[in-house]
Amino acid sequence: MSSTKEAVAPPTNAYVDAFRRLGELSDSQIQMLRLHYHAPERTVTARELALATGYTHHSVANALYGQLGRRIGEALNFKPTKEHVGALVTFNKPDGKWRWIMRPQVAEALEKLDWVDTPHLLLPEEIAAKTSLKEGSIIHVAANVYERNPDARRVCVESYGYNCAACGFNFGKIYGDIGEGFIHVHHLKPLSEIGGEYIVDPIKDLRPVCPNCHAMRHKRIPAYSIEEIQAVIRQTQAAEQALCTASRPAGDSEKAEGPRVGRSRCAGALASLYAVLPRVTFN
Repeated sequence: MSSTKEAVAPPTNAYVDAFRRLGELSDSQIQMLRLHYHAPERTVTARELALATGYTHHSVANALYGQLGRRIGEALNFKPTKEHVGALVTFNKPDGKWRWIMRPQVAEALEKLDWVDTPHLLLPEEIAAKTSLKEGSIIHVAANVYERNPDARRVCVESYGYNCAACGFNFGKIYGDIGEGFIHVHHLKPLSEIGGEYIVDPIKDLRPVCPNCHAMRHKRIPAYSIEEIQAVIRQTQAAEQALCTASRPAGDSEKAEGPRVGRSRCAGALASLYAVLPRVTFN
């Protein structure tokens, strides 16, 4: 790999604009950017990055990160090394292994875009371009690249709070300080179904949802509605309760002491369910 000491990288704002112009990034590329950003001294090997994103060989990281570096380099007209990834990193080889060091301008651009280092870990489809907040609660969003706006998210959670709109889960109540302020925001109408630009009202169009419910919504195309997810949860709760009742021997009461046949199965099933669905209420 080539040395990049002599190369002068473009300024942070140029990287911000370049990332915004890229359009859609792959899930793996987004995760690689995040993992690299949060790595000690923002330094990783290709193998470490590949393993952290679920691949077994460093060549995958070379390819995916290299593709991203090529696109950024072309957008910036910046190719400091023969390796495409050089637009994103500098190189070091202290112990015989090549290491990638994220360029400071790249790290600062990711921070400005709110893609990293925030209480809310964005899903890939929630990667946000900064836009201006207009008319108080109305935000102008470019939807054709699946952009998500952090200001819209802020207005949404200020209105609805941090409980999942589908299941009621609250990360702060379960995980304490490390969970405070963590929740995904769901667009009621998928941005992929909206062409061009549109005006999003964070109160009308957005809802806070936990990552589990958010992921389950997208198990189907078109995605399940929040109401459909709520119905599934109600059915699951009813089925587990029925299992409890059927598994309890005749005459066995809730207050009975000591082990009972079927009780461990019942309790285990309910414990696993209600541990993640605290105080769920439905209309």
